[in-house]
Amino acid sequence: MKLRAFFEAITPFLEGRASHDETSRALYGAPEGGTHASDKDARRLAIYGRFCRIHRFEILEKLYPHCWREVRERHGEEAWEALVEAYYRSHPMRAAEMNANGARLPEFLASYAPEAQLPGWLPELADLEWWEWEVLVAPDREEEGPRPRLASTVELRPYRYDLVGWLDAKSSERPHVPESRESLVLFWRDREGNCRREKTSSLELLVLKALHEGLGLDRVAAEAGGVSLEALRETLSDFIAAGIALNPTPLPTPS
Repeated sequence: MKLRAFFEAITPFLEGRASHDETSRALYGAPEGGTHASDKDARRLAIYGRFCRIHRFEILEKLYPHCWREVRERHGEEAWEALVEAYYRSHPMRAAEMNANGARLPEFLASYAPEAQLPGWLPELADLEWWEWEVLVAPDREEEGPRPRLASTVELRPYRYDLVGWLDAKSSERPHVPESRESLVLFWRDREGNCRREKTSSLELLVLKALHEGLGLDRVAAEAGGVSLEALRETLSDFIAAGIALNPTPLPTPS
């Protein structure tokens, strides 16, 4: 068998789109006397197929542990297995970095969740979990400059549900579903290398705007109205201490 034909036969099996029996027939010929012409190779193929299936599941279970838990607890193990297999049918594993193959689950769930009668907030939960991972492994790209600036790992994501409050609640006190309330969640990696995420306040959003656009806090305070410059400076100091912002020079002391 030529190499191209071999990969055309084995790839659907390794991706979970073809059965072991039909793949063995394509590779080794029809069974003879109840066994495959190359029975040993067929058994090895089955083992390799199981490893591939395990890897597909492990990637999503590692990246999306809360989604995994919610689907299994609400709809059973079969629902999770169906979700995983459907995802990889739509997005076969192509990336050499294994976890990158799970990147499109939030996008996939946006259409799959309603069809499978899964919770409507599940795509957003997946998005939150993906960004926890993305921020954790993001490379540092910090550049020195004359002004305070955002750290390179900072990401701000909008959600229609209070997922942070829901996840942070004690399991015994956690509501059955997250509250339907719009929120902006800030993700970043702290100085110890841990992923952090918190809901942002209106004051914090003003400081984020100043850092992102390179604006002075005095200008932001004047444009916002009703916000003190001192409060903005205190928030910026908190950002620097948390690793959200970088400050190459000491902050000016208020006169």
